[in-house]
Amino acid sequence: MKHLSLVILVGLAASLLAQEVPQLTISADQFSRSLDGKTTTASGDVEVIYGDTKLSCSDATVTASDPPEGWQASDDFADLLQYTDISFGKFHLTSPIWSLGGEEGRFQPGEDATFARAFMTTCDREKPHYALVAKKINYHPDERTFTAYHVTLRFFDIPILYLPILYGSTENTIGIIVRPGYSGKRGAYLRLGRAWPHGKAGSTQLFVDGMTKRGVALGEETRYQTERRTVTTDLYALHDKRPAETEDGWDRRFKSVDDRFRVHAYWREQLDENWSLRLNLDYLSDISMLEDWFRRDWRHWGQPKSYASLDYQNTWLQGTLDVRPRINTFYTVSEKLPELRLEIPRIAPVENLPVVYSSSTSAGFYSMKWRNNERPRSTWLDPEKYDPELYGDPGDYSAFRADTLHTLQLPLDFGDVFTLTPRASFRATAYSRTSKRGLSEEELANLVDADNPDNPRNNAPAVNYDRNGGSRTRFAYELGVEGRTKLLSEWSDTKVEWLGIDGLQHVVEPYFNYTWSPTPTVERDYLYFFDEIDRLEYQNFLRLGLDQHWRTRDAETRQGRNILSLESYLDIHHREGEYSGRHWGDWGTRLIFQPRRDLRVWGTALYDVGEGQIHRGEVGFRYGREGEWSISGRYIYRNDHLSRSAYSMGSTLADFTGESGYIKKHFETADTISGTLNIPLNSRTSLEIHGEYDFERNHTVEHSYTLTHQMHCWTFVGGFGWDYNDFEIMLMLRLTAFPNVKLGVNI
Repeated sequence: MKHLSLVILVGLAASLLAQEVPQLTISADQFSRSLDGKTTTASGDVEVIYGDTKLSCSDATVTASDPPEGWQASDDFADLLQYTDISFGKFHLTSPIWSLGGEEGRFQPGEDATFARAFMTTCDREKPHYALVAKKINYHPDERTFTAYHVTLRFFDIPILYLPILYGSTENTIGIIVRPGYSGKRGAYLRLGRAWPHGKAGSTQLFVDGMTKRGVALGEETRYQTERRTVTTDLYALHDKRPAETEDGWDRRFKSVDDRFRVHAYWREQLDENWSLRLNLDYLSDISMLEDWFRRDWRHWGQPKSYASLDYQNTWLQGTLDVRPRINTFYTVSEKLPELRLEIPRIAPVENLPVVYSSSTSAGFYSMKWRNNERPRSTWLDPEKYDPELYGDPGDYSAFRADTLHTLQLPLDFGDVFTLTPRASFRATAYSRTSKRGLSEEELANLVDADNPDNPRNNAPAVNYDRNGGSRTRFAYELGVEGRTKLLSEWSDTKVEWLGIDGLQHVVEPYFNYTWSPTPTVERDYLYFFDEIDRLEYQNFLRLGLDQHWRTRDAETRQGRNILSLESYLDIHHREGEYSGRHWGDWGTRLIFQPRRDLRVWGTALYDVGEGQIHRGEVGFRYGREGEWSISGRYIYRNDHLSRSAYSMGSTLADFTGESGYIKKHFETADTISGTLNIPLNSRTSLEIHGEYDFERNHTVEHSYTLTHQMHCWTFVGGFGWDYNDFEIMLMLRLTAFPNVKLGVNI
């Protein structure tokens, strides 16, 4: 008798037969049954199959117990084990992800499964490419985790790594982190850790890094996001044997730190339909911690913020209670301790009248905290020319400030052809303290330069505010008018299959925006600078703009999409520019061209017409799809300039580069080009080439060459490159079934 069905397992069979789930089947050369029919003993080429899980063994004993009333079966083998006892001899068990083999094992209801002298792998070959070989493995079905003792990692049966104990998961959403290697900066290193999932919302990782050149580090990382809640944490700490130093014992203008850490936690909670809470803490040991150990965050944020914000939003009112302290003394921060902001969006206060009202009111205690440098500027400046009163550090200042802005607009529609919107704005700002000694635009920009930690040798004079100006209230006004029209052209019969175009629509929106704001009642030079509110000045300019969009109906999705957007503006000022001596201001333009989903071209430019110079330019492109040929490139140019402001209290002005506001600084030059090329060599192998060149410094910033090959159960990633003259070789093996399981080497 070769085959036996689940029907012999009386209680469990009745429940399973009533539900549409896989049945438990047993096949063997020989078997016997107990008198009650609940226990089956099989021997000789035994197979126990349930769903996608198959157990092959030399002999097995299967005992089923009655499940509780209302029990719902599933195709999960672990659910079956709640009411089935299976013990077996030499075995091989396969599931959709894992393969397991050994000398003997047992599944027991309510207990851990045990396997003796066993191996486990995600490679389903008869002779797996790799395996974790252990003296004993305990499987915890409720948690889908395992504990293995005296574990050896083997590649092609060659022992690579020994661990006395290993705790991991059989879920492909959980990763076992085992990453040995060598790096020029870290030395020989080994990262061991584990990741836990939070359903589909995210995961948490705990790990320890052992590094011969840097020491031992402990780390934690959490990423969790649902519709109502977002949680992010990054914790990392080590006693660094080689701390960041620009000189012996010093990191820029701060003493070097051996005990280094980062404590980052972000929490967003949607309390109800209107209320939300956001908390963010980013506490660092030193100014280079983010750059050294969290380079991606450093490139993205530069200087992280810590804050607490309680927000309220509805149709008629938006409010925010915001606290932003300075946590890291080596950063410069404009503190809010706290700030309350209330905003009324555009509403029509009087029915049947076309008047639109909006307002923004804020009040708070503000404090400008410049970084607390531990080394004076005199260390780098010429002692014969050094003046301690002129070349010191920026000084802190603080004040209570209350600000309110009110705007009335009168949109007038002339049919469907033209809209004309006159507007008037009034602003009042009260300060508890001001300065008697005024700071010009140039002097304020010099303070920013003097505060630059990466250029301590600059000779920018630092002239500070005093505390002798007393309390003041500033009033400011603005009058303006904006006109806009929209023109449409359609070619419904136009079709271009290779671009996915089905019909074409051209939308042209010319507009003008005139702004006149007289000089405020208090000159801005005497007001403490915290943000743009404090830098209001005389404005009298006309902006001419033209927005164009070419749209089509996507042939696949039948949804509308832009294939080309071209936005441009030109500012003409009443007063001559301080540096250009002309009335012409900035001309800005931005282009986005995406005729196909696999092709995107963009460009941005800011040209000072008065000075005849390009202040900033950027062009880039991307062609290709993931897994296919793809190429991308980017060029960025910026000259050394002090930007000219174009600001309106009562309307929104496009600013394509972020360099036309009231916050003035000397923008440094940049001239770089970068590109990435991905070449699929075959269906399993691809080559990526990346490079960046700095024309300003006349040298290659970085270039790398990375080869990726998909094997049966592993993905191999190998490459080499240079990053700021540091040569690096990278080798990595990543499990196909478990992307978080990585073995890597960086040299």
